Amino acid sequence: MNRITREEYNALPKGDYHLCLDRLEGRWLFYDESDYRMGMAGVALASLKFDVKFYAFELMPNHGHFVLNGTGEQCMKVFSYLKRRFSEQLMKKGRAPLPEDYGCVLKPLPDKNALMAEILYVVRNPYEKGYCSPGGHRWGSSYLYFNELAGALGGVKVSSLQTMQVRTITGSRETLPPDWLIHPDLGVLPCNFIDAGKVEELFGSPKEYHTRLVKEYESAVKIARTLGEEVEFSQSEIRDIVNTELRASYPGRLFKSLSPEEKCRVAVRLYETMRLDTRMMAQALYLSELTIIQAIRSKDYGIR
Repeated sequence: MNRITREEYNALPKGDYHLCLDRLEGRWLFYDESDYRMGMAGVALASLKFDVKFYAFELMPNHGHFVLNGTGEQCMKVFSYLKRRFSEQLMKKGRAPLPEDYGCVLKPLPDKNALMAEILYVVRNPYEKGYCSPGGHRWGSSYLYFNELAGALGGVKVSSLQTMQVRTITGSRETLPPDWLIHPDLGVLPCNFIDAGKVEELFGSPKEYHTRLVKEYESAVKIARTLGEEVEFSQSEIRDIVNTELRASYPGRLFKSLSPEEKCRVAVRLYETMRLDTRMMAQALYLSELTIIQAIRSKDYGIR
């Protein structure tokens, strides 16, 4: 994937963006809960230092995703700040710092639909990677939206803590707002700085949000490709994708009435558009994997 330069990112106007940190290969960015707590604190401090508005973020073991509003320059300052903090945290634990060329992708989100799609992609990320149920990741913002229990996850106000306590929690001398909440296990809570109300306004209802969160398969694949990532679907998700495509391709037809050729045409389309796993598609279509592979390679299905 072609990268644009730091100068080009800096020149981008104020707007909504998806900031995606590079993945570390063969090692982690966050090794344990203390690393994640410092990561959470870093995002909180970045929101204050650079006057950006965060809509969503998720800290993954070897990278991170952030949907935010600001100028390109502000977003890149957020990246540089987080890179420095994360690297220092690694070194404090006796680990190698981040590479000098460790970078990011800053993706402009030009309209409401793009913003919604990227928010879904970010909050889906830990679920899709198998770390939690939808909206169940602790080290991010996914549990905040349309969740009454999120408000019950309270903490201690900054104003009730001593200055040194706050500095220990954040790893910084920066001042936090006195009404912000600090959780004993999670540290600085994302409810302090995430605009969850904006996200709920965009989606309108819990049903719309959660349905799209787990069903926007094709959108997730398209976004992943722009970021140089991969989406890993479960067998049940692939079965759902296959059945949806079958209904769209052959409306009113029963599954048992479809010929192997018709099933293969669906498999080929899904492979071409979403690169679905051939073995899992074979199980969903009750065909052999060899049959699907041969169809994908064949000129008879109009893709070669």
